[in-house]
Amino acid sequence: MFLPRSVKVKRTVDDDKDCTAKKKKLSSGESLLEETTEFQDCKLVRTETCASRCNLNEVVQECTEPVAGDLGVPNTTLGKDNQNSDEDSSLEEPIKSFSKSQRWPEPGEPVCVVCGRYGEYICDKTDEDVCSLECKAKHLLQSQEKEKKLKSDQLTKEENRADTHLFNTPYFYKDHSFILGLRDDQIENLKLQLGIAVQGQQVPRPIVEFEHCGFPETLNHNLKNSGYEVPTPIQMQMIPIGLLGRDIVASADTGSGKTAAFLLPVIMKVLKETETPSALILAPTRELAIQIERQAKELMAGLPNMRTVLLVGGLPLPPQLHRLKQSVKVIIATPGRLLEILKQSSVQLHGVKIVVVDEDKKLFKPPVLVFVDCKLGADLLSDAVHKITGLQCTAMHSEKSQVERTDILQGLLQEKYEVIVSTGVLGRGLDLVNVKLVVNFDMPSSMDEYVHQVGRAGRLGHSGTAITFINNNSKKLFWDVVKRVKPTGTILPPQLLNSPYLHDQKRREQQRLKQLQNSLVTGDNIMDIIRKHDKNSSQR
Repeated sequence: MFLPRSVKVKRTVDDDKDCTAKKKKLSSGESLLEETTEFQDCKLVRTETCASRCNLNEVVQECTEPVAGDLGVPNTTLGKDNQNSDEDSSLEEPIKSFSKSQRWPEPGEPVCVVCGRYGEYICDKTDEDVCSLECKAKHLLQSQEKEKKLKSDQLTKEENRADTHLFNTPYFYKDHSFILGLRDDQIENLKLQLGIAVQGQQVPRPIVEFEHCGFPETLNHNLKNSGYEVPTPIQMQMIPIGLLGRDIVASADTGSGKTAAFLLPVIMKVLKETETPSALILAPTRELAIQIERQAKELMAGLPNMRTVLLVGGLPLPPQLHRLKQSVKVIIATPGRLLEILKQSSVQLHGVKIVVVDEDKKLFKPPVLVFVDCKLGADLLSDAVHKITGLQCTAMHSEKSQVERTDILQGLLQEKYEVIVSTGVLGRGLDLVNVKLVVNFDMPSSMDEYVHQVGRAGRLGHSGTAITFINNNSKKLFWDVVKRVKPTGTILPPQLLNSPYLHDQKRREQQRLKQLQNSLVTGDNIMDIIRKHDKNSSQR
């Protein structure tokens, strides 16, 4: 609980010194009476009586061991004061529960530290003035929050000092004492249980916890915030190798934590580098690059001078070039957009200290069949592919003679040609079992033709891949393409999914389906159909 102001106790003098006390008593119609008495080894206890309850402001002195012969205050006076105090206590009102039941203070009266009303009581925990139980509870909560914030700030300062010391000293990875304490057979058993297989010389032991790496506290905090409580098997083995600066080729299932496994060594490598950019991460698709950058930003939060740039196709180039000029440490890019920027001499990579190639999945599996919509396009594209890449390439269209067509087909089956650029003449009726990749450079004019051309890859139970380029020239087919491709789990570009043409086609289809459902005769709507028919007949 808390103390009423009438029994607030304060010590004003030391116990081992003489003190001079003044007793004052003021009431209506009486004059001021002042008596001064000197005591030795006395204790002064002051009791203040609230002005709201009585008109007396008393100071009561209690002394011990008065000096013989000195003038003292008669015991009857002290007894009278005690009697008055007892009477005041018996007349006290109950403690107010809510601040709204408390009055506002008069000039010179104590003020509640929470709401500003009359501070009738004193909090027994903090010795602050409060007006009610409600304000006491609020005051205690505020005090607890201040204490927590103060402790948090102190902890943050300590962590920052530790991180600053770590940032200013070179980082060298070494096996943690716990890891060093394990026997070789224990390490091998751990790898066997986790399915870790390694090849190479002097491969470091896997870690068991992220704390074994000696990361800055900020990075450890970011790991926990990102949901990384304990390392996955790929992270346990790959992180220490990466921290040592060794070359790595790692393979693991999707969702196993490969991204964090290479991001953590990248962060520690470039953390103290002054030259920018210092790291390059390549991803095959825009979606994967975006995912990597999002995770990199989560892990880099709060680390000094750690910036990333995303260089991918399908997004405006000028903002990416502007971002490159902001002293970024890590480049996350797709190969096509990076080559485009390098040709413009907009970035220099001579300062790169670490390179990561994520997902080196090989899509190019010759022979490749490329479809275009015209004969001239087939000839031009075939020549361009041969000149730029040096691949064995030829064109196939209706102006080719029958002999030429036969030679091209035999060359395709015998893998003489690595790339064949064709119009729709190869889109139907042929089982090209050795074709694993089909590219629709020009989107077909109908979904029926699209299905046939895509079907050239992966014939007779074999797997294959089809890549289609689509633009607003084929906007009438947007919704049909999405319906056809989305169930396969293929990641569709956001420009297609957010196209207004697609949403308009989807809305129209839904309206047609609704109208079709309304036209069907069922037990629920048969009476409505009969009434509508009778109404139309009567109007005629």
